[in-house]
Amino acid sequence: MADLGKQPQSSEILAPTLSITTRTSYFLQLWSLKIAVSLGYSIIRSLKPTPLEFRPSLIKAYPCRPKLRNRIFIPRGHKASELLPLYLDVHGGGHTLCDAEFDDEFCATFANQLNIVVVSIEHGRAPRSKFPEPANDVVAISQAIIKDTSLPIDNARVVLGGFSSGGNICLSAAQLPAVREKIKGVMAWYPVMDFTLSPREKQTSRPYRNAKDFDQLKDFGPVFEWGYIRSGQNLKDPLLSTRFARAEDLPKWIFMIGAQYDMLANEARQTIFDLANLDKLERAEGEYGFEKGSYKWLLVRDVMHGFTHNLMDGKNEALRRERNKEIFRGVGEWLFKGPYARE
Repeated sequence: MADLGKQPQSSEILAPTLSITTRTSYFLQLWSLKIAVSLGYSIIRSLKPTPLEFRPSLIKAYPCRPKLRNRIFIPRGHKASELLPLYLDVHGGGHTLCDAEFDDEFCATFANQLNIVVVSIEHGRAPRSKFPEPANDVVAISQAIIKDTSLPIDNARVVLGGFSSGGNICLSAAQLPAVREKIKGVMAWYPVMDFTLSPREKQTSRPYRNAKDFDQLKDFGPVFEWGYIRSGQNLKDPLLSTRFARAEDLPKWIFMIGAQYDMLANEARQTIFDLANLDKLERAEGEYGFEKGSYKWLLVRDVMHGFTHNLMDGKNEALRRERNKEIFRGVGEWLFKGPYARE
């Protein structure tokens, strides 16, 4: 299997070599954040254990990546000997934070609502695992899952999907023939796609509700990028900045979902516009959503980055879950008329 990150490039924008002062500052910020987040989630999980309905059916590691434990969700409605479509999920976290367990609620809900098997894939995280290592993990584990005859999956109906940095990793892994030839489509939820743009450029591309509105990613974006990207790396590599991926290098079916108040929304929108080859009028009319052939775009209104996982907002938890179910219903319709349709 070929590794990612080795394709020749026609033009280059190289990641800079930062000063030792900046590198030290970023190192301290990133590890402080990783420790704080890990500790915070541990406390939340101990005080508020995951409900039984959201827990995985089993947890499994594969010989190709024996230290990475993947969480498998088989729907309650599964019947013996029935083979179901497979959705491979990649969690978000800026390539540096969180783990496969972070997506338990999504995976369980998605599996039961759509009657499909969902596997939340674990991958290495920065700064220990830098580009392209997390995507290589996803490539290797995806192949192992698809070949796993102990799972009740129809390996002719497979979709790869991910949130935020996970969406970026999916679109990276899906360009490699080892994965592209085995999956039917990609679902990218509010993905990061373009590392050539500065946080300021991304901030100016989104609307703001009021003067107090903020971007969750603007301060730590450069820190995450330092942790994930080696100095000298070509930032225009389409396996890193998937904004530059070509349609012919991706699976046929692509669905991207953005958040209206997210500094990453525009790069996803412009990418799907280009993949679908929309003209000027179609782009203007498709700002909030379009479907053309095998490409679909949806901009969810009145939400911010990470709206599917805002677990800290207990006051609106019921509303979030109902909104998610409605969105999942639409995603399910697209999946079964597109990548999961029987040929």
